[in-house]
Amino acid sequence: MKQFLQFKKQRDLGDILTDTFKFIRLEGKSLFILILKICGPALLVILLSFIYYAQSTMSSFGTVFSNNTNFNIFSTDVILSIILMLISMMIYYALLQSTVLSYIKIYIENKGIVSEQQVRDGVKNSFWNVLGLSFLVGLLLVVGFAFCGFPGIYLGVVLAITYSIAIFEKKDVTDTIGYSFKLIKGEWWNTFATFFVVIILFYIILVIFQIPQYIYFFSKSFTSGEDFSADPAQVFDWVYIALNSIAMIAQYLLYTILVIASSLVYFNLNEKKNFSGTIETIDAIGNRE
Repeated sequence: MKQFLQFKKQRDLGDILTDTFKFIRLEGKSLFILILKICGPALLVILLSFIYYAQSTMSSFGTVFSNNTNFNIFSTDVILSIILMLISMMIYYALLQSTVLSYIKIYIENKGIVSEQQVRDGVKNSFWNVLGLSFLVGLLLVVGFAFCGFPGIYLGVVLAITYSIAIFEKKDVTDTIGYSFKLIKGEWWNTFATFFVVIILFYIILVIFQIPQYIYFFSKSFTSGEDFSADPAQVFDWVYIALNSIAMIAQYLLYTILVIASSLVYFNLNEKKNFSGTIETIDAIGNRE
């Protein structure tokens, strides 16, 4: 019998970490296949725009060191690649949030049985709402960090669960943000500690995928010697770009860890405030009897 992970219950920090990776172990294969199918095109655009940016930057560096001219960071190619990268990143993250959270929602509703079409329908119904929410959350964080940093950290913790609220509660953007403040009230420090540890683990795992590009960079810098001093762009060749692209793919896919963890944080806070999972369990027992 397939093992089922209960989402609707209270969890402490250790349980959230354990169950995040447990869910990946149980559903990781089918989940990541769906992520690649649904979010893959946006991820491909990110990679192509990054390669375009790297190529444009290297070309500018080569011109600078060969002709002793100033580096033009505002060249048309560089600006175009950055704009393309930012737009594709916003779309990718909105698709990823919609895909992972829709998968979890269907997983809960169907007791572990998830169909691809149901997930696609969930993404279709929630994408624009999540994209608008992402834009508003980003704007609030920019404003928050503009005021000495801490307001941005406070808002970052509060707004981290807004995507789960939007998907699981089917609330609009303004109601979602308001409800996130309601859920986080009295639980901010515990939630902050949870996200802090999860993010540290995320970056530790990410560094593992970045080690090859660091090794190549330092070995190429060491062997290039005077050539590197004359033209640093020589180190950033296609091998380095390829290794960096692999690390980027890993980074964008591993962001799934943060999405799953944020959903578990949401269910933990919702259970503490509303006891929804407990009520459903009691109702289920009553129906069986």
